Amino acid sequence: TAEPAPDFKALFAKLVTELPQDKGYGTVAPAALNTELAEKAPFLLDVREAAELEKDGFIKGTVNIPVRNVLKNLDKLPAQDQAIVVLCASGHRGAIISASLKLLGYTNVRNLAGGLSAWTKANLPVVKGEKPAEPKAGTAPKIASNALFKALDTFVSGLPEGFLATSATGVNELLASGKKPFILDVRREDEYKTGYVAGAVNVPLEKVFASMDKLPAAKDTQMVVYCVSGHRAAIAMTGLRLLGYTNIVNMGGGMNAWKAASLPLAGVVDWNKTWGDFIGG
Repeated sequence: TAEPAPDFKALFAKLVTELPQDKGYGTVAPAALNTELAEKAPFLLDVREAAELEKDGFIKGTVNIPVRNVLKNLDKLPAQDQAIVVLCASGHRGAIISASLKLLGYTNVRNLAGGLSAWTKANLPVVKGEKPAEPKAGTAPKIASNALFKALDTFVSGLPEGFLATSATGVNELLASGKKPFILDVRREDEYKTGYVAGAVNVPLEKVFASMDKLPAAKDTQMVVYCVSGHRAAIAMTGLRLLGYTNIVNMGGGMNAWKAASLPLAGVVDWNKTWGDFIGG
């Protein structure tokens, strides 16, 4: 009997409601990870390309398996109940892999918030001029659903150049061009109220897969999803891609990147400008 296709709506609805809000929705901050490495180090899985490690360095103890190859090398990961921290350059690829591993039964997986860029910004050490140790093959894990594994592996191994992420400036240029993509803000309502990209529809990550009626009916609609740093949005983007949305990308770096680029925020008052106009008037 053929195994039924995965119910990604139910799988992601369950996954996102289980991500602990008080622990960064399944992330670990650079400073906290640095402390863990000095005490009881988790398995560090760096999913960047080899050229990125050569250029920017890596965290000591890292095992490197590029993102597209991770699910084909599960035998090189520790047991499904052991601590794993995934990292990439900014957190986008790490979120895709951490979500995929959770769906496959890994119970202690976190993503390094902000990726290696946040690690180096915190002035934490990286190794340069060397290659990380080769991952060692061991026992392959037991996967409950081959259909789920195949669907996830097909998606991850087929990630295109850019890994389905775009920049904050790229989103701004898209909006300035007159195009009107569907902008999905998956932050909490309290975060949304601090300012958002003009026209964004707010559906918190915890509710996205239970609120599909708030998304475009046409699955080829151009869509951009964002959060604070890119982690939650990457998870939402992954789930929606697996549900058939063919034209959705994550705004890499999220609202942090948008603000860093000094791009306009809707829903907030620019008091400097307001008072300037008031005084000038």
